[in-house]
Amino acid sequence: MRAALPFFVLLQASGLAPLQASGVSAEVSEPVSLGEVDAALKAVRGLLPECEPGCITPDEATAMAFATGEEGTRPGRFLLDIRGGGQSIHGELGTLFFVNSRQDYATLGTLTIAFEPDALRGLLQRARVCGAASVIEGQIDVKGCRSGGVSDLNMFTMMQRLGGRRIAVDGEVRLQWIDSHIGSPRPTANKRGEHEVGYYQVWVRVADADQVIFVHDD
Repeated sequence: MRAALPFFVLLQASGLAPLQASGVSAEVSEPVSLGEVDAALKAVRGLLPECEPGCITPDEATAMAFATGEEGTRPGRFLLDIRGGGQSIHGELGTLFFVNSRQDYATLGTLTIAFEPDALRGLLQRARVCGAASVIEGQIDVKGCRSGGVSDLNMFTMMQRLGGRRIAVDGEVRLQWIDSHIGSPRPTANKRGEHEVGYYQVWVRVADADQVIFVHDD
């Protein structure tokens, strides 16, 4: 499936390592290496009760999707930190919202979680919003955390409630081709071929908020 470039990036990444990958042919082959961009997730997942069934990191999800090919899917539980996000504004994607494991969503190794609107609304109603602490004359006043309804579903509300959080998502990973005329992503290993205008994203689609678990959500 082809789709137009879907979204804007909102949240900057922090301390992500460069990616090492081989070229991908028109037949879609598995990248040789994605480096250690998800080393922190790999180090902690064995300690997480949410990962007792086994969790897959974004770089591992990318390797799975490319190994499976454009028409295939692979099920699993996917662990990521939300570093960016946005929403579809036109094209074949329709109305979808996205969160990404990296700020640069076009980079190979990024996992994109694509939410249907009703699923995102249900998830945001579970996500707590906490007020900032304030200090007045030595007295610390910590505002409480609350969960609440979503009056206006948009990417700004989504990132306010989800940005920076760690989540585990149950679903199926697959490749999603994106038509892009704004330049070639780097590295170019996630392209169909040298002359293709676009690139692959790696998606897990969420149709039900119950597919998503907040990790360390005290």
